[in-house]
Amino acid sequence: MKNYLHILLVLVYTHFAFGQIEKNIHSLNALDDLLTEEVKSIIDQNIAETPTVFLGEAVHFSGSDFLAKAEVVKYLVEKHGYKNIAFESDFFGLFFQHDKHNLYKMWGYSKQCADLMVFLKSNNVTLWGFDNKLHSAFSQRYFVEKLRLMLKGYNVEERFFTLTETIVKNEYNSRGLLSKDDIQYLKNTVSELLDKPTISGDNLSNQILENYYSAIELYTIKDGNDDKERIRIRDRQMAKNLDFLVRQNPNEKFIVWLANGHMSKCDYDKMNGQTMGAQFIALNPNSSYHIAFGSIKMPPEKKDTEINRAARNANNILHYITSVKENYFMDAKKIRVDSPEFAKRIYNDAWIFNMYSNKTDILNHYDALIFIAGGIEVTY
Repeated sequence: MKNYLHILLVLVYTHFAFGQIEKNIHSLNALDDLLTEEVKSIIDQNIAETPTVFLGEAVHFSGSDFLAKAEVVKYLVEKHGYKNIAFESDFFGLFFQHDKHNLYKMWGYSKQCADLMVFLKSNNVTLWGFDNKLHSAFSQRYFVEKLRLMLKGYNVEERFFTLTETIVKNEYNSRGLLSKDDIQYLKNTVSELLDKPTISGDNLSNQILENYYSAIELYTIKDGNDDKERIRIRDRQMAKNLDFLVRQNPNEKFIVWLANGHMSKCDYDKMNGQTMGAQFIALNPNSSYHIAFGSIKMPPEKKDTEINRAARNANNILHYITSVKENYFMDAKKIRVDSPEFAKRIYNDAWIFNMYSNKTDILNHYDALIFIAGGIEVTY
């Protein structure tokens, strides 16, 4: 009898808790007109006091994620007056030249982002970057030249600029081209410059050199196939670069375009500092709203049988949306308030959102999840 009552109580509680989650899951329209009035209202309420909105994508080749994110960008620009968008692209290059040519190809030149690029330009939205990689066309051509001008009068040796040219032109291949002494020389020189009051007191010069120091680390560190050390270095500096941008523009609102993995709000020990989202929050508490996007058939494209099997499993996040063939908005922030026990649960997300682990408490990592039915790879 006791076992029967226990089972009954568990079933009743589970049904009640499921109802609490279900009321915070909302249908979305097709990709070309994604946001319903109901979901717009939820976004409106959550960004009223948060000037920075993070929009993540599962993988950088998911064209369907791009299309969905573009719809949210347009809404934020048209309804809420956002005039700045910071991409997971070259901080230095985009600071001096706000042009799509300095973005990674999948954002600047894909068919899925073509309409967005036209929209941003016609609405005078400024493009920024926060990545410490010096990959852009602008950095490749002008980084050393601008560094020379910035450091004129500091008696910096020519060796420094020659080695810097090697770093910029060869990026990750620099490690095989530079000696340990060369790498240490670069780090020591940058550190000495950062200690100078005239540089530490100049916000932009200080940020450029801090960013360059992290790029030296990123390009020359010995790391495993999982890139854990490189990700840690990169995410730490990306958080600082984004913090610099928002602080330099205190009366402006920013949209942040990046991968889901980088923008997680959590910073667990097992994540090893591999999340700029949590580090940005530490620098700017209660100032951001994080929406993760994931296409159900990406990455990579999955078979219907595999997806349907996942949706039947109560331990899979797909289980809680009504249909895997429609688009949905899950209000994770509200679920954390209404059903904290569900937010703490470990879910298998079938790699839809491409987290650091397939099994995680995904409702704690983001404020909202957007599920996109199907999946479209990026095209050019």
